[in-house]
Formats: sequence, C-alpha cells, structure tokens
Amino acid sequence: MAGWKSDNDQKGETGIKVKNFHIAIKAVIVNNGRVLVLKEPNRFSGFDLPGGKIDEDENIEQALKRELNEELGLKKFKMGELLHVFERLDYHKNGAKLMLIYYKVEATFKKIKLSNEHTSYKWISKKDLPEIIKTKEFRNDGMRIALEKVLK
Repeated sequence: MAGWKSDNDQKGETGIKVKNFHIAIKAVIVNNGRVLVLKEPNRFSGFDLPGGKIDEDENIEQALKRELNEELGLKKFKMGELLHVFERLDYHKNGAKLMLIYYKVEATFKKIKLSNEHTSYKWISKKDLPEIIKTKEFRNDGMRIALEKVLK
C-alpha cells in the first residue's frame, strides 16, 4: 500500500515535504513472556518478525490477519498496542520508502506452520536480547526497539 502520495516528492498544501511509502505491518507475538522470531535466509540471515506489506484494499487488522495466516497458519489472535513505527532507510523500490508498523499481538499456538518464506522460528526472552543485539541478528533497529518495549 502506498501512502502519503505526491507528485515528484513535492511540497503539499501544508508546506510539508511528503514522500511515497510502502507500509508494512509487523507482529510482535507474545506468549508467556517470550516473543516469536523467524528466520528468513533468502533476504536476511538474522531474525525477523511475521508480517508484510498492507495491500491496497486492506486495513491494518486485515493485513495482519492475512499475513499471520500465510506465514504461521495462525487464525486467532488478539491485536494489542502500537509499539513502534520505523522507516527502513535501506529500502527503495519504485521511488518509495518502507514504513514498518509494529504491533503487540497475543496468541496461543497449537502448532506453528511456517510458510516457505521462513526456515525456522525461535521463542526469545528478555535474557536473549543482549546477545542478539550484540550479534546484530535483528532485521533492523525498528524490530529491536519493538522487542525491547515488549520484553522490558
């Protein structure tokens, strides 16, 4: 979903410079004081969170429901608070930047069914954070900040 559109990144009526953005939703899934992280080696060797871009005809909750079903086989969850918003500076596709929106999600799993996007998963706790931060295994700083907020 592209947002905040303007022609050639010009100033809008408000005088504020605006850009085109793709917007993606990320789920920080919490269960028993741990957070679910996924390995997605085709794009990044470290950990990422479930989620993806919001389709043009979707709202945030619909996109999260679709992504969690596609990536984990998860159909029931409780969407919680907005944790963090992060602009990925390394992303440039068709003149657009990527804005990531992180939400806390509570869910109970009987079985995790990974999509072909991911090779494995891991539940991490507060005590795991320092080592993962040290080894730079988070996809980006937005993910790190969202996890630190949940696992404080």
